[in-house]
Amino acid sequence: MMRLLEFYTLESLDFSKLMEVYRESNEDNVSYFYPEETDLDKGRHLVEQKFYDYLKTGFYNKLGNRYYVLEDNGEWLSAIRLFPVEGKENTFFAEALETMPSQRRKGYARKMMELLFEKLGSEGFFEITDTVNKSNEASLRFHLNCGFEIFKDPACCVLNGNVDEKAFTMRYVGNLVAVTSDIEKYAAFARKINADRDYSQTLLDSSKNA
Repeated sequence: MMRLLEFYTLESLDFSKLMEVYRESNEDNVSYFYPEETDLDKGRHLVEQKFYDYLKTGFYNKLGNRYYVLEDNGEWLSAIRLFPVEGKENTFFAEALETMPSQRRKGYARKMMELLFEKLGSEGFFEITDTVNKSNEASLRFHLNCGFEIFKDPACCVLNGNVDEKAFTMRYVGNLVAVTSDIEKYAAFARKINADRDYSQTLLDSSKNA
């Protein structure tokens, strides 16, 4: 059964399963972080240790940061990190969206995002931004197909204000509360019209009796 998992602590996270999701990216990062390492497996393990250290001393050091993972029958398919933005209620920055290489092009990343939007939306209005490189056409298409919009050009990270001329800030706004608010406004307007109608009728009746 497909479901969305949520992890607020490193201890609750199955790190080995997570690393299977990020395996390809970690291998790609070997040449960046350890350019002198010629053994790919050894290099990947070094990158995985760096990944673990970041989660332990950086990501999970801040209250509210959490990982989301799409799971199907015990297999982890896609993952994403979410950071709450300080001073902005229900506003998040997302990064590290990844799908296991063998499970790509099957709609799992989109399914994860749909479940994530559903979860966050059940708690009311929310906003998610992230950064996508302008040259990454596949990622741009994915974000647009999921309902994101190009929000800022160049990108400006909502967490630290860093500007990236080579990227866009993408934004998704969950407006369930806004929709509810609009419904309430229309209902209030209808009640006002009815009240005005009744009041006018009262005045008309009064004038007849005068």
